[in-house]
Amino acid sequence: MGSKELREDALNYHSSNPPGKITVVPTKPHGTQRELSLAYSPGVAYPCEEIGGDPDQAYNYTSKGNLVAVVSNGTAVLGLGDIGALASKPVMEGKGLLFKAFADIDVFDIEVDRKDVDQFVEAVKAISPTFGGINLEDISSPECFEIERRLVEELDIPVMHDDQHGTAIISGAALINGLEVVNKDIQEVRVAILGAGASAISCAKHYLSLGVSRENLTMVDSKGIVTKAREQAGELNEYKAYFARDIEEGGIGDAMKGADVFLGLSKGGLVTPEMVKGMSENPLIFALANPDPEITPEDVYAIRDDAIVATGRSDYPNQINNVLGFPYIFRGALDVRATEITEGMKMAATKALASLARQPVPDDVISAYDGEQMSFGRDYLIPKPFDARVLIWEASAVAEAAVEEGVSRLSREDFDADKYREELESRLGLTRSIMRTVINQAKRERKKIVFCEGEDPTIIKAASQCISEGICKPILLGQEKRIEAVKEELGLDFNCETIDVRYDPRRREDYADEMHMLRGRRGLTKEDAVRQLKSATYFAPMMVRMGDADGYLGGVSHQYPDIVKPCLQVIGPKPDSHRIVGMYMMTVNGQLMFIGDATINIYPDARTLAEIAIQTAKVAKRFGVKPKVAMLSFSNFGTSSEMRTDRIEEAIQMVREMDPDLVIDGPMQADTALVLEIQEDYPFMSFNGPANVLICPNLASANIAYKLLQRVAGAEMTGPILEGLSRPAHVLQRRDSVRDVVHMAAICAVDAQRASRERLID
Repeated sequence: MGSKELREDALNYHSSNPPGKITVVPTKPHGTQRELSLAYSPGVAYPCEEIGGDPDQAYNYTSKGNLVAVVSNGTAVLGLGDIGALASKPVMEGKGLLFKAFADIDVFDIEVDRKDVDQFVEAVKAISPTFGGINLEDISSPECFEIERRLVEELDIPVMHDDQHGTAIISGAALINGLEVVNKDIQEVRVAILGAGASAISCAKHYLSLGVSRENLTMVDSKGIVTKAREQAGELNEYKAYFARDIEEGGIGDAMKGADVFLGLSKGGLVTPEMVKGMSENPLIFALANPDPEITPEDVYAIRDDAIVATGRSDYPNQINNVLGFPYIFRGALDVRATEITEGMKMAATKALASLARQPVPDDVISAYDGEQMSFGRDYLIPKPFDARVLIWEASAVAEAAVEEGVSRLSREDFDADKYREELESRLGLTRSIMRTVINQAKRERKKIVFCEGEDPTIIKAASQCISEGICKPILLGQEKRIEAVKEELGLDFNCETIDVRYDPRRREDYADEMHMLRGRRGLTKEDAVRQLKSATYFAPMMVRMGDADGYLGGVSHQYPDIVKPCLQVIGPKPDSHRIVGMYMMTVNGQLMFIGDATINIYPDARTLAEIAIQTAKVAKRFGVKPKVAMLSFSNFGTSSEMRTDRIEEAIQMVREMDPDLVIDGPMQADTALVLEIQEDYPFMSFNGPANVLICPNLASANIAYKLLQRVAGAEMTGPILEGLSRPAHVLQRRDSVRDVVHMAAICAVDAQRASRERLID
């Protein structure tokens, strides 16, 4: 995109109605006189009194604990320089957008029209009671150092100048992992830094904390290498002087000779291929000037095929982007009510990012980057900005460090790290929060789950994650050589049981005998059974039936009937199950609901509808939901004279006889099931408020409903969850993501745990 086109698009983006990028949204109801009296006068006086008696109560009664001020005086805005406080506002609003989008933190941008350090500091101090944290932004060097130092000392809330520390934290993670890839010792590497502003100085200090030797770090500013001679000549401020070396003067070319690492925080085009050529073997080149790096990756690779390159740009691998830092650092600091952001908290953020980059990359991240395959290595040193896991890994690491260092208002006894990670996961969506509970349950007793599509990349990545998280013991069906080839292509290294069903002796022996016993009266011979079991879709459920696996998953590369039919034939229903039922768990607009039957029963009779309602409610209870069952129809309680809903009414009566304690009502329209105001017209209803179990009259309506909710309303779907089989088995959907498969594996594992307990009781 040309600069003219980009300019036009950007101006249109920022000026579209409403202008700007952030707004204020009420968090409490305010539609009635009573609600207004609570929000303001007279009710607001009570929290005021509480805070007056104990200032810390502001965290309980106001937005302070989730509100950050992004503050600038506009003296060093992007590459535009000193353009003034007001002109910096679009950048500060953008920072607010990132805080909210990536860490759910609210922001007021504050543009302070003061360049004098004392005046700026006093202005920020004066407004600080409003906020839980202060993010300083785009303030010129060296004033920014003094401003941050004084505010950190004089305020009791976290303060961080992101221009200083953000790049240090992120590039520090890239440094750790880059040196791991090239097998170099951080204490031995030589580092050349081009630039001596706030960011460069902070990076240099952070690298020393990571283990880089001070004698091996050379800083270069616009006048050359930062030397002792220049310090003695009075050319260096105190911040540069800290890095002065007793070496000969020179430029960046001299500093890069034999260097293992180059860090550029200056201007584009200042590094030549010849300079890169003079570096050591397997050099790390972090050319972070924006929008144009000091040297492009293309120019580097033209002369060095052993180099690892990182830039600040999204169109190259290894983007070092500050958005990987500040939202999550403040998230962790705010959540434990930290009084400052310490060096230990910054180090925790760096190490968390480095560790996360070594984990398998989820499919949703890969999809966000046009399907680009990613795995830890030369082109993937740090996580991508759209990796939602960064919130959990980094914020929890920062929070834990704050508690351990004693700068948190929470004590070690009050802080539960595991519970906090679950809280963070809930910020990513209700589904993640619920599934975290399921995953934790699955980890208590690892069950063997067999996957019939063991050669599929999605399944292999999911298996790797299941092993690393301790969710289950995967069994992969497929040719071992193909499985190993896919693992190598994906950069995965894990061990699990693999079975090539073609050569497994059980196929011709025990399994064939069992299949013949099951289906012999349906015309299946022993030879037919042997041939049928050659298919992994039959072999896998037979493993479950015979006790060689605890549960079964399949479907990412098969049609739905190809998975369901073998399950019905081999595993079969529970003795007390009238029907097998398929349902989905869904979260939409913050509500958790279950919908059935969306997969199995095409046009259920009254008895089957009753079974669907009972079975779906049973599953809802397992997820901690107290069921309120709505039997859906086109009319409310038989109001249509054209067509009565006798089948549904009969089903409801059956449910009440079979399970008298189950809350159920209908037939009703979908809006009646969900909207309290409509329910007021039917005071006889068995429940108030939104139903959480929705039973559709037939498969067509259920399938249409859940897919519309998924595609139009953005509902998150988990399933289909099968209920009524004698052993745990679930069907995956084609194009399921790795996260979907992992979630279903956890559900299957917990089902297997429950089945084991039931068999022990029997």
